[in-house]
Amino acid sequence: MSETEAVNNLASGTAPPVVAITGATRGIGQAVSMRFAQSGAQLALCDLVALEEEARTAIDQSGAPSPLEVVTDVSDPVAARSFIDQTLNAFGRIDVLITCAGILHYGPSESVSPDNWATVLAVNLTGTFTCIQAALPAMLHQGAGRIITISSELGLTGRPEYAAYCASKGGVIALTKALAREYVGRGILINSVAPGPVLTDLLINSPEYDASSQPDLPIGRFGTPEEIAAMVHALAGEAGTFVVGQIISPNGGAVI
Repeated sequence: MSETEAVNNLASGTAPPVVAITGATRGIGQAVSMRFAQSGAQLALCDLVALEEEARTAIDQSGAPSPLEVVTDVSDPVAARSFIDQTLNAFGRIDVLITCAGILHYGPSESVSPDNWATVLAVNLTGTFTCIQAALPAMLHQGAGRIITISSELGLTGRPEYAAYCASKGGVIALTKALAREYVGRGILINSVAPGPVLTDLLINSPEYDASSQPDLPIGRFGTPEEIAAMVHALAGEAGTFVVGQIISPNGGAVI
């Protein structure tokens, strides 16, 4: 089987794909998990906290197989690799890896502590790379795979007082492009989704959120996790067969 045939078979849905998702139990990650469950995927989910019972029930009711759940911290390289190893032990393969795990720190750049800087980069950038690096051998053996990183519009534009977050997400964008070039010839398609402001706890707890006013976006509202999940799901399927190394930014017109 050629590399192209392997990728097309992955997109065709001839067998339930194995989808590994980090940051899978909250915000965008949970919406991504639910979207893939609804399409019948076999899920491996990891986050700092377990799925809430409501989400677990919704996955069960979707008819998808019961997911593998791993409570772990991807900023720890040993733990991140263990998640991938547990996925391979449970399912024998990984067809799609989606790296949603992320944290935010904001404040004047002159006040960012070394620990805050290191923690944001460890989760957002190093955790992303470690999970990808651990999954690559299995995907290379399969001759096919999809990797979708979750970066951010702020990794493209920057924002005052978000230096660590912008640096980490800009790093994810550069990493995505580098790996996409390196592995496309071996059947692995790697892209990134870079959301603008999306209504999650990460946004609500940041200073840019004001529940009493409309956001300063051309579309006049914040995005929803489900809208980002739809984009991720499309990239993992037939819509993504000719997409390589792209940074797709659903952002309500924040960047035009």
